[in-house]
Amino acid sequence: MNTEVLRNIGLTENEIKIYLDLLKAGSSTAYEIGKRTGIYRVHVYDKLEQLMDKGIVSQVYRSAKKHFQAANPGKIKQYIEDKRKKLEVQEEELNDLLPALHEMANLPKEDTSVEVFKGKEGLKYFLKDIIKTKKEVLVTGIDDAKYQETIPTFMKQYFRDIRKNKIKERVITLKKKQVFLFDKETAPYTKYRFLESKQFNPTNTFVYGEKVVLVTWGNPVTAVLIKNKNMAETYKQHFENLWELAKKKVTQ
Repeated sequence: MNTEVLRNIGLTENEIKIYLDLLKAGSSTAYEIGKRTGIYRVHVYDKLEQLMDKGIVSQVYRSAKKHFQAANPGKIKQYIEDKRKKLEVQEEELNDLLPALHEMANLPKEDTSVEVFKGKEGLKYFLKDIIKTKKEVLVTGIDDAKYQETIPTFMKQYFRDIRKNKIKERVITLKKKQVFLFDKETAPYTKYRFLESKQFNPTNTFVYGEKVVLVTWGNPVTAVLIKNKNMAETYKQHFENLWELAKKKVTQ
């Protein structure tokens, strides 16, 4: 059998061996799979986990023992479809980010610094930098609920420091029902305005001082911090234009 097509869609040699073995033999333990394929049992478990993540192998218990079985071959097509959808989402996120990347490429290099942070600690880093800078913060494309869900304890600290330093924050978010907003007691220096979806750019952007931060909510979340005076001024002007367009209240 020519298994090249399985390699082309992202399966490794050992994953292919195990999947084909399960198709032929049916439900089996990891020990049985290892014995038939010649793959060490510790590696068998690793590959079975990866095949289950791909949705083309499942596990069942028989007589209190863990067994594994191959999914219907049609599931491989579903795996390809899932990959395609994920790529489409990534492409949309990239399209949102491209204008800023092109702008970065055209900036004078000696006046620009760029830092990239991943995960929760990356969010905390630039939020701490906002406090340190002590300048007004202009925010667009934000979903406050994501920050509250991802770093709830830190957000309490962030707004405590915002209040302590009396840092003003203006936020433009999507006009929708049941939008999540931090309350006045938590964020007394924060003002919200709302845009319709057709006017709204979902790229999460923070502008403060001479810095611009672009946040993309992938896995993991990524924050790109750019320090450039001209770029920050351009983003500030764009924000002010949107602020004039945005509504002060969400009408239900």
